[in-house]
Amino acid sequence: MYNNILVTIFAYNEEKNISNVIKSLSKNFKNILVVDNNSEDSTVEKAKKYRVFLIKHRYNLGKSESMKTALEFAKIKKFKYLAFMDSDGQHQANDLKKICEKILKSKSELVIGYRNNLDNLNLKKRIGTIILQKLFHLIYKKKIFDIQSGLRIFKISIENKIYWYSTGLSHYFADAEITCNAVKNNCKIDQIPIKTIPSKSSKGMNLIQGLYLMLTIFVLRL
Repeated sequence: MYNNILVTIFAYNEEKNISNVIKSLSKNFKNILVVDNNSEDSTVEKAKKYRVFLIKHRYNLGKSESMKTALEFAKIKKFKYLAFMDSDGQHQANDLKKICEKILKSKSELVIGYRNNLDNLNLKKRIGTIILQKLFHLIYKKKIFDIQSGLRIFKISIENKIYWYSTGLSHYFADAEITCNAVKNNCKIDQIPIKTIPSKSSKGMNLIQGLYLMLTIFVLRL
């Protein structure tokens, strides 16, 4: 049941998906944390029906701050590994299991699940993902297929090497910032192909944020 791993899912108005996500995770994972960003629907009430840790922010702090909340909780509870997974149903629990097995059976410090088939993404997200991949490879000289993937696990012991500061407009950049910092600090990174169900086109970054992220990748390299 992966006792040393804390699996965290981040939620904001996910009443339609949260129950199924928790149930799918509960088959293999004992320690599940739901970080709720002050949802306005019944997300929290539905999460409370399951044996999970639950933290509800008083305000919507964005994904980056939610990830920091999870990290602090994991440290307090003395977990060795912290895994992140989206709560909208686009990630599959079986893929998370593969990622966890990889980090437990290897010398990996960070394992990233990457979308190996982009055909089911809308054109904007598909082009954006490819551009980020090419840009990252050009600047960092390392091929990371999906620097923004929200399905990942890392050793908490590398916190100082990967710590992220994204907030405000850039709160979606945290996954990319972790990836950039991990590569800069020579962390042992592995990648596992995963299946994804596309999220709503309204979710994620807009064009301005996408351009800002590209600039941020340059700045982080410096």
